[in-house]
Amino acid sequence: MKLLSHFISSVFQPLLMPIYSVALLFVYTHFRYIYVNQFFTLLIPTVLFTFLIPGMLIYIMMRVGIISDLTLLKRRDRFAPYAVTMLCFGFLIYHFYNLALPLWFLLMLVAPIVTMILATIITLWWKISAHMFGVSSLLGGVMSISYFVERGNPYLLFILLFVISGMVGVSRLILRRHTPNQVYAGFLLGFIVSFTCIWIGS
Repeated sequence: MKLLSHFISSVFQPLLMPIYSVALLFVYTHFRYIYVNQFFTLLIPTVLFTFLIPGMLIYIMMRVGIISDLTLLKRRDRFAPYAVTMLCFGFLIYHFYNLALPLWFLLMLVAPIVTMILATIITLWWKISAHMFGVSSLLGGVMSISYFVERGNPYLLFILLFVISGMVGVSRLILRRHTPNQVYAGFLLGFIVSFTCIWIGS
């Protein structure tokens, strides 16, 4: 079970969620028609600025001793990685703004910044699950886009994402990285912020 939990935690780690979000737009939204030839134009910068660059910088932080390990188990280890990740997201949003992408799309990427700011404040006193606010941001974004942008109800996708969220939550508990309350709080934080941001921009 621990091996499976490590696998789930790795596949659905927070830095990968924006990549999944952008890729899924070509599955359940009008992006598959309007931006049919621009899939990689949108995906490659997302991979670069939300995964590769932040991941590399966080690894360097570990090597030079700014953080103790890549799992960010200690609360104090989270502040610097959150800061550089938010900065990278800012560059990505500016890039997509120059491409004249819709406001709701930009706010889909603003939502993780808002979530990390709130999580940073919470982390001053309490440890909250980054894995859960990552995966629930994906779920909240998909639901908000479906309801307010696409006016649709891809319920099978909702069910899949709810199941994945549950798997991530259980894996964090099995690995003893978080308490149940930290998992629930992370889920609610990511979902509410993501759902609200896209609703505002729709």
